[in-house]
Amino acid sequence: MNRELRIRNKKFRIKSIIRNSLFIIRKSEGFTLIELLLVVSIILVIGTFSVIFFSRFLTQNAVSNTQDQLIGQLRKAQIYAMMGRQNDNWGMNYSSNTITLYLGNSFASRTQAFDEKFSVNSNTSITSSTGILDWNFTRVTGLASNTPATITISGGDTIKTITVNSQGVASR
Repeated sequence: MNRELRIRNKKFRIKSIIRNSLFIIRKSEGFTLIELLLVVSIILVIGTFSVIFFSRFLTQNAVSNTQDQLIGQLRKAQIYAMMGRQNDNWGMNYSSNTITLYLGNSFASRTQAFDEKFSVNSNTSITSSTGILDWNFTRVTGLASNTPATITISGGDTIKTITVNSQGVASR
């Protein structure tokens, strides 16, 4: 009997009725508007939070990368000066979102043919306790100008610092 009923229901597309103590529930195919709105709103909430956290992650990563680049270039300039590369002083300058490793006694009088430039993320800002973002290392000794100094890198809510001591050594 049940089998005949199922076959007839399929043939005539009759939906079966499920009886409950309180309600009559019709078995139907598809989604209701409430179910659809619920799923869409959950997806929107998850998507919004994902975008917020991802943008925060990108800013933190940019600040951290800038800190690593600055420390690396300060150390590289000091090593070049101590090695006596090109028989001159070496320095590092930051301006306009660009780190420039240069050969010479100052950024203004540098030999531009030896410049090594690195771009910095525009979402970060860099300041120095001395107000000057230029360090020059003397040949052989590697001692730096404008030291001691604290360099502050900030972006969004993230702040990182670099300390350049009187010997010219850069550290976190």
